[in-house]
Amino acid sequence: MTLRPRGPEAAGYGEARGTARSGRGMGFIATVTEGIAVAFDSLGANKVRSGLTILGVTIGVLVVMVMAAVITGINKSFSELMAPEGITTFWVAHFDFSSMQITGPLDEGEHAFFKNPPLEPEWARELERIQGIQSAVSVVNLGSGNEASSGGDRVEIGLYGVGADYIEISGGDVIAGRWFTQSEADRRAAVTVIDSATAVGLFGTRDPIGRDIRISRGGENARVRVVGIYRAPANLFAGLASHYVWMPFATTDKLLRVWDREMSFVVRPEPETELQTALDATRARMRQLRRLRPGEDDDFAIITADQVVALWGQLTGVLFAAMVGLSSIGLMVGGVGVIGIMMISVTERTREIGLRKAMGGRRSDIMCQFLVEAATLTLLGGATGMLLGGGLVWVVNQATPLTAVVPLWSIVAALAASVLTGIGFGLYPASRAAGLDPIDALRYE
Repeated sequence: MTLRPRGPEAAGYGEARGTARSGRGMGFIATVTEGIAVAFDSLGANKVRSGLTILGVTIGVLVVMVMAAVITGINKSFSELMAPEGITTFWVAHFDFSSMQITGPLDEGEHAFFKNPPLEPEWARELERIQGIQSAVSVVNLGSGNEASSGGDRVEIGLYGVGADYIEISGGDVIAGRWFTQSEADRRAAVTVIDSATAVGLFGTRDPIGRDIRISRGGENARVRVVGIYRAPANLFAGLASHYVWMPFATTDKLLRVWDREMSFVVRPEPETELQTALDATRARMRQLRRLRPGEDDDFAIITADQVVALWGQLTGVLFAAMVGLSSIGLMVGGVGVIGIMMISVTERTREIGLRKAMGGRRSDIMCQFLVEAATLTLLGGATGMLLGGGLVWVVNQATPLTAVVPLWSIVAALAASVLTGIGFGLYPASRAAGLDPIDALRYE
């Protein structure tokens, strides 16, 4: 004679018996289906508790989505910035700025920035004479915080001193007037090219070509004539700031006293010249210009586009590490919540677990059901985080010049992290449930 419970326990008995049969017959699929159903029932019955549990996972996934999209967009913009100069373009500087070794105060006696002598501006012409070199241009970035003015109108500008061939290397378009000539650069003529934002800021709707502006840098001032309006190639970094002015390097050096250690050369080989051949020829000529004897170390640096890209990779790697750290905190918070809610679930369903084990339910089936339930909750949090993250990415695209792109790997990683968080933090409650003694569980009130 088989005893069956009556009254309120009858439903639990039927559920337990059905589950026991499914564990022996339907197997894994039935266990997963039941775990998902129980997870949704729990979510509906305890909305606040479940919502708080998955909140941490939602935040963690949201961080992954948004930061991955931003980093991908920044890298894409950097590639666009490098594209006009070409992969064979390289730089000659008086020290290796790609090494990222400036981490504290510069020691003049030890650091190459001070130890190596500065470059001479006229060496750009010497490098240009090398067979296989198409152009070599002196470039100095005097940074932002400088000022351009005309009459009572003033704008803060980014200031560059460049060679006459700079536009051939950097790309972009002269949309009004012209670029300054080599003759003007050689004569240190007081001419300048400005961007359209500077033109509007200083002259409004008036034509700026042929008009004079005053450039102020620190305590130095220079009056120069506008000969053209230049539009740089579109990229994130051009979009984040505006108001730029370009002057012949020699003019900038003459009127604004450029610090010689700020200057470098941008060198572009002929299209048919192999990069390594151009690098070797440039290094040999630079050693001659430096008057270095055989065996002496170079006191200058030649930096390729690959090195610049690697440097950029290190910088974005820091952002990626921050992304992993922030998302891990969110997932950890969500995982702790999973432990709490699943332990409560185990307590509330102790008698049910006892019935299932008494009717032949296997330990593995019970444990798997609770793990599926935990993974389902965290997966819901991950899906919510993806939806919110996608919305934030859209806002970034609409409100900023950055083209944020959600990479496929971030979606896969976010969903996988959500599921693994549920499984990892659900192991303890699941093992507790599976390890309950059926007799003790049936006695639980």
